Amino acid sequence: MRIVTMLDPAPVAPGIASSATQGTVIQNHWRVITLTGVVTFVAYLVRTDVSVAQERMVPAVGITIVLMGAITAWAFQLSYALFQIPAGMLGERIGTRAALALALLGCSLASLITAAVPQRGATPVLIGTRILLGVSQAGVFPVAAMAMAIFVPVAERVRALAIIIATSSLGAATAPLLMAPVMERFGWRAVFVLSGAIALVTCAVWLALMPKDAPHPVIAPGAATAPLGAGLRVLLGNAGLRQLSLAYLLHSAVYFVFVFWFFRYLTEGRGFTVLASGFWGSLPGMAGVVCAPLVGTLADRLGRRIGTARARRRVAMSCLFAAGVFVLLGAVLPSAVLAICALSLSSGSINSAEAPFFSTATALGAANPGAAAGVLNLMGNLGGVISIWLVPLMSKAWGWNGTLLFWSGVCVVAALLWLTVDVSDVASAPAPA
Repeated sequence: MRIVTMLDPAPVAPGIASSATQGTVIQNHWRVITLTGVVTFVAYLVRTDVSVAQERMVPAVGITIVLMGAITAWAFQLSYALFQIPAGMLGERIGTRAALALALLGCSLASLITAAVPQRGATPVLIGTRILLGVSQAGVFPVAAMAMAIFVPVAERVRALAIIIATSSLGAATAPLLMAPVMERFGWRAVFVLSGAIALVTCAVWLALMPKDAPHPVIAPGAATAPLGAGLRVLLGNAGLRQLSLAYLLHSAVYFVFVFWFFRYLTEGRGFTVLASGFWGSLPGMAGVVCAPLVGTLADRLGRRIGTARARRRVAMSCLFAAGVFVLLGAVLPSAVLAICALSLSSGSINSAEAPFFSTATALGAANPGAAAGVLNLMGNLGGVISIWLVPLMSKAWGWNGTLLFWSGVCVVAALLWLTVDVSDVASAPAPA
């Protein structure tokens, strides 16, 4: 099965879906963007709840924060990473509607089981629920990126992906704001009950409103069906995609420092209370909500002038350099409020680089956009495994300032790796207005 996407302008080959079919899809793209954004919002709300709940859960079930970090890294993050490509391929076969509904159901089940974790013998249960959550969420970004590649015209695609990134950031930002007060009033188990209920309701809304035929209207009639393994070998043999994915590994390693450890940094490194950390801990996510769509719109406009591929690379590198500078400032500023503002801007810059990464990946792997996004996100989440595991060890050995300085340097290396990606492999003629 070959999926035809509306990539950068290129000659129409035999088997490509007709312009009439593509036009039908384009008319629905804002509906798809909105619904997909809701899914990514909930996905990040659910995955971030543990960063709040662990403040009460860890002592309650008799484990250490270092063990919890290892469970999150090696159970959730590793399973999430390893299932990126299979989940992207599954999305290509069963469609966005079914694939993301399965993801939401798995998220709900994992959260509800976590709410019932016993006080004795909690470790194996937490490992199991974190694995279930990782597998369930693995398809969210590959399938979301595939949907944008299918439904959204190239001239609007970075902005569309930036909106999806922004909604995920909003979910991460909402988690401490919503969950910290719930935990203080009802206990840490209520955090996971609420997350599970939200995911279940979202699944029902998604199934009710998402078009049932997505993404099948853009499957080329009569196109040759290639075995899954053959398509994957082609993707892994794509030098540009490999180099892009290595840069994304480093980018995401820094990003996950904010997702999983910023709340802890506020309570341990800056001495904030749980409730105060709930407010301040939402700022990095909020920065992504504001910055990502603005930068995505800028990238699309720049793409009309210099070509989409070159514009995406230029914008991604600028965002990563900015992130490195802001992390450095966050480490050295003596004022807690100014440091938090700098780190929030760093998180916003990192979020703003996401859309150029994913739009470039789906263009490089045009015939298999879900799997291509899966390859990218696999590497990104391996970076998350590394950073989630390392941060508590690093903060204990070096302190929080030394830890932040290290990740500032990682941002710079990720930016420079974009120079190794040959964007001439991507059709990059300026898109029509």
